[in-house]
Amino acid sequence: MNDAARWIDLSGKVAHVTGGAKGIGRGISTALAMAGAKVMVSDVNLEGAEATANEIDGAAMSLDVTDRAAVDAAMATTREELGSLDILVNNAGVYQEFGGPVGDITDEMWRTLWSVNVDGVFYCCRAAAAIMKEQASGGRIINISSTQAVTPGVGVTYDGSKAAVAQITKALALELAPHNINVNALAPGPTWVQGGEPPKTGGQAPIDTGNPLSDTVADRIARLPAGRWADPIEQGKAALFLASDMSSFVTGAYLPCDGGWLTL
Repeated sequence: MNDAARWIDLSGKVAHVTGGAKGIGRGISTALAMAGAKVMVSDVNLEGAEATANEIDGAAMSLDVTDRAAVDAAMATTREELGSLDILVNNAGVYQEFGGPVGDITDEMWRTLWSVNVDGVFYCCRAAAAIMKEQASGGRIINISSTQAVTPGVGVTYDGSKAAVAQITKALALELAPHNINVNALAPGPTWVQGGEPPKTGGQAPIDTGNPLSDTVADRIARLPAGRWADPIEQGKAALFLASDMSSFVTGAYLPCDGGWLTL
């Protein structure tokens, strides 16, 4: 194996991917496994997590990232069953039905989204960092943020939560660097996760929904420089870069994988 191949090789590494039952989480789990990692796939949807794990010869567990005790147990179980915990990907999150104008956001919607998208990230980072420090072999933490941390469009709930994830990433990168733990944020742009063929984007007229927030997103998708939606495996490739030795000197970064979304 030449040096370049070694940089991307994850053989002997163990990764835990939250929210891995479908979509971007499945794409990331697949990419890490293709590079040689043993992957623990967790999700509130155990059947979906098991389906992903079966496809990649990984392991699966049920996990609600809003449950602090369950998160601590899940990270410990990953190390016990697979031998270590070298890579954590905080992908679990909620999106649909939690956006819109601020006047339409209920207290329950706010707390539900933030408990998953922010509290869950914190709980997983805290538990994984403790294990990685104890192992004394370093590690990688990859938090899934969003381009909408920079360019809002869904609403104050989701957009705010993903901006919080980006800042949490920077703070943890600073704190954990002495322990050889790199912490980075991956910011996906439009990624088609619904099955079937994605709609075409480039050159389309913006979709007028009557909601200025969603209209902003629709307009950007229509003008996306790449001219198409991303496939989940493309987000997996970006995560693989952050999980591998290719990014050995990268920490505290916010990496867009967005087809040019942030250039608009």
